[in-house]
Amino acid sequence: MRKSIVSLLSIPLLLLSMNSLSAEFKQVGQSRFEYYFWDVYDAKLATPTGQYQFGQHPSKLSLTYLRDFAAKDIVKATNEQWQHLGKTQLLGKFDQQLLALWPDIKEGETLSFITDMQGVGTFYHNDTKLGGIEDSEFADNFLAIWLSPQTSEPKMRKQLIGEQK
Repeated sequence: MRKSIVSLLSIPLLLLSMNSLSAEFKQVGQSRFEYYFWDVYDAKLATPTGQYQFGQHPSKLSLTYLRDFAAKDIVKATNEQWQHLGKTQLLGKFDQQLLALWPDIKEGETLSFITDMQGVGTFYHNDTKLGGIEDSEFADNFLAIWLSPQTSEPKMRKQLIGEQK
């Protein structure tokens, strides 16, 4: 009897902990990425405090796409941004893992990247967990595409980190 009461009491705690990751985040900033005259995606950055400093974890970056994209094109764009950042050691390194994780994205769908306290990141497609990359430096290098001071989109970065509305 005592064991079943403990089990019943632990179910709400388990459910609460499963939902707490998304519930604990407060939006830091948001921005729209445009390429020439095309709207590509809306980006949102969130942290537990609503404030951000590069390398801070946990964090949540969500991209809601405004057009369809094949996963291979998103991987290609990721490599192009790492090239821009001078992270040539990453070019092609994660292509197969990302292609295995990311689906083709349709207009209106969201791809999110959530890091935990240790900086380990997990991808989500809408609210479905896709998985992560088991590499200690992946999360910061991936987030650097948007959040590094050397990003190719400094205006977007400022909006995401709450420096410019």
